[in-house]
Amino acid sequence: MKITVNNIPLEVYHGARVKDAIQGYYSHAGKRVPRKMPVVEDRFGNRVAPDGELSEGNILFIVSGKKKKGSVLKASLLLLATGLLLSCSSTRPGVTSPPPQKQDDAAGATVPGATAPAERQAVIFAVNDMHAAIDNFPRLAWIVDSLRSVYPDLLLVAAGDNQTGNPVNDQYTEKGFPVIDLMNGVGFTLSAVGNHEFDTGPEGFSSLTGRANFSFICANVDFRSRPGFKISPYKILTLPNGLRIAFLGLLQVSQNGIPDTHPDNAGGFTFLPPFETARKYMWLKDSSDIFIALTHLGFEEDVRLAETMPAGIDLIIGGHSHTRVGKEQIHNGVMITQAENKLKYGTLIRLAVNSIGNVSRNMQLIDIRNSKNEKPEIRAMVDRYNDNPVLNQVIAIATNDFSSYEELGYLMADAQRAAAGADIALMNPGGVRIDQLPKGPVTIKNVYQLDPFGNELVVTKLTGAEVVSLMRTAWPVDDKSPLYSSGITTEIKTNLQGDPEEIKIFTGDGKPLDMNRIYTVAMNSYMTQVYKYDHADPGQSLFFTTAEALIRYLKQEGSLQSYRGEKRVRVIR
Repeated sequence: MKITVNNIPLEVYHGARVKDAIQGYYSHAGKRVPRKMPVVEDRFGNRVAPDGELSEGNILFIVSGKKKKGSVLKASLLLLATGLLLSCSSTRPGVTSPPPQKQDDAAGATVPGATAPAERQAVIFAVNDMHAAIDNFPRLAWIVDSLRSVYPDLLLVAAGDNQTGNPVNDQYTEKGFPVIDLMNGVGFTLSAVGNHEFDTGPEGFSSLTGRANFSFICANVDFRSRPGFKISPYKILTLPNGLRIAFLGLLQVSQNGIPDTHPDNAGGFTFLPPFETARKYMWLKDSSDIFIALTHLGFEEDVRLAETMPAGIDLIIGGHSHTRVGKEQIHNGVMITQAENKLKYGTLIRLAVNSIGNVSRNMQLIDIRNSKNEKPEIRAMVDRYNDNPVLNQVIAIATNDFSSYEELGYLMADAQRAAAGADIALMNPGGVRIDQLPKGPVTIKNVYQLDPFGNELVVTKLTGAEVVSLMRTAWPVDDKSPLYSSGITTEIKTNLQGDPEEIKIFTGDGKPLDMNRIYTVAMNSYMTQVYKYDHADPGQSLFFTTAEALIRYLKQEGSLQSYRGEKRVRVIR
């Protein structure tokens, strides 16, 4: 897909993240990629996390200068220590901010900016893209409890991607349950559906929705063909003060017609365009006092939603792009918030409705990660889940740092080739989920951080010509990024449009790949489903995952050297 970094147009593969874009930018400029990821902002001035997911047309800027440390944390501690709401205030066009009034909370603290008796308020604490960061749940719980002492009717919501990213959760007996259990413990009210909710598989996702004490919402997925899902398009909540708040759930859908997950996980569902779907639910504005879109689209798509929808949405709480919205963002009269990812931050949002129905809004970004306080009961739950001797088992020693996706991609490909006894192994760049593995002990947990998806290892008999066809097909699917390989080296010459003009493949002994010879080729099951290339043999699963293959390989090798300086593919542009 096409993005822009510092006004330089780039092509990145589907599923690429911010750090991939930055690496592409430095490579394009002929510069060494910095070992420490620079500060990156979107075109609206919001910070974006290195692992933030990209969408077509994203515009990024590498920011120079030092970050201001501690400002968010200090504000958060002041808020929670004194019960004060510190925030900027905004209203919809033509509406005046509520006048400051003092109101005593249950603890005796004073809340400036509290609404006049003629007004009713709703207070929301929002997080997004938790990605199973269970170690931050005790801090989240303490902050939420502190806020509830001031705002007893606080709504706690998540904007999707609660799952995937922590082996303790992802490899649990019931995959994904620790996150649901902890969300129940903290007292979540509502969650959007993110693309990674599907990573637990249809049956797993269905089970988790049933075990959640909170509601899931998503309007642009038809769940009717899969009974058992407790997911509704929207939810209207009525607060004790009588305020009716409508939440509409919207999910990102890729160009291939499904969210960013394995096709098997999305099978049997019908995914609808989010914007068209949103228009069909604008009647919710007339059925509520406050209308909120709880989305998993990415910040730039949220802006587009605000700018293209008919008037009526008061607030968009978003996720997917891992954007840190630290200051008020108003687009076409709609406030948009997002709190980065992995429970580093949360957004405190206060909305007030006056006697004639006008809505005012303000927000404050709250630092969760650096809070010194934890809720003991939730810490005990997390400790029980983390106490997993299987995941903590050391299976190899890395003698050098692995410092790029490419190096780790080569490692995964080598492991798959060895496990399959294949001539060649190929690994898609989007399947490599971390870009660093430090020198020292390597655990099973590290493996599942690198390869969390549970793809099976598949072996296919391909001619040399079919291998070339596979690489040509993979090129546009991975947005003009080459596959990581084992057993071969590749030279790709591109034309002016950036498409492969000539692909030369060489075997380990430097000889050209024989176009007529049949080779045994190993790859993951995701690639066999996504890449539509010319081949006769459909392939055969080996009935174990690529992560299991890597675990076996690491145990056998024992000592592990990095692939620093090794280049198995050369792209001539």
